[in-house]
Amino acid sequence: MLARRELPMEYDRWNRTWGAPFGRHQFASEMLKRAGTATRDTVLRSATMRRARGPFAFQWNTVTRTYEYPWAYSQVADLGPSRILEIGGALSGLQFVLAKDGHDVHNVDPFHNYGNGAYGTDPVAEHASLNRAFGTDVQLHRASLPAADLTGSFSAIISISTLEHLTADEVRATLTAVKQLLAPKGVLVLTIDLFLNLVPFCHRTTNAWGRNLSVAWIEEFLGYSMVAGDRRELYGYAEFSSDAILSRLEEFAMNFDFPQMAQLVAFRAPD
Repeated sequence: MLARRELPMEYDRWNRTWGAPFGRHQFASEMLKRAGTATRDTVLRSATMRRARGPFAFQWNTVTRTYEYPWAYSQVADLGPSRILEIGGALSGLQFVLAKDGHDVHNVDPFHNYGNGAYGTDPVAEHASLNRAFGTDVQLHRASLPAADLTGSFSAIISISTLEHLTADEVRATLTAVKQLLAPKGVLVLTIDLFLNLVPFCHRTTNAWGRNLSVAWIEEFLGYSMVAGDRRELYGYAEFSSDAILSRLEEFAMNFDFPQMAQLVAFRAPD
């Protein structure tokens, strides 16, 4: 399915609880106003300020994440304390929310700069600071998934808007690693950007952020069964129609800065 413009009540409540997807900057601004100029940097870096801003304040996000994050969380909400892997989690908040739920969370991310994004700080040190601030122990692996030295299996693997940034060979290698690491009956939760300025909406095949991936091809490559998603709204399936999507744009969440929507799909590994 595609992320909707209108949020279910429970998604709105989840976002307000965690300050997703942009963080609680208004409250932080009020705190900074009361701090003297000489102490502003110290206050900004403090654990108290980080907690006030919330776990989603430290990674640039698009407006479609308003739907993506609570949807992805809902796909693993019924798991008891589990081992969960996030692919491309960077400094974003979902990993810390899952860790606070009692999960053993691992985040693999090489910290590349995609599009116009950039990290103005040492991401490894910043990640460690966020762990301390939120009282979590997310294990960061600064590598791509195929290059990460991961052992054991995971009950769930989550990827928020990552695969579309990779080359075809990188996608194959990443999904191959997923098949090696996901436990039997484990769930793979994916959000994948859908760009309106690329095939199948026009002849262009790539833009500054990536390309449109066939979700049908991903399902076939993995050999997993779909447990969440709507083939009519997922690129690559016979049921998908670009004309039908364009005729319903007012229903879907869309980024303000570039023509991007978010595809949501979950697969389950076999026994």
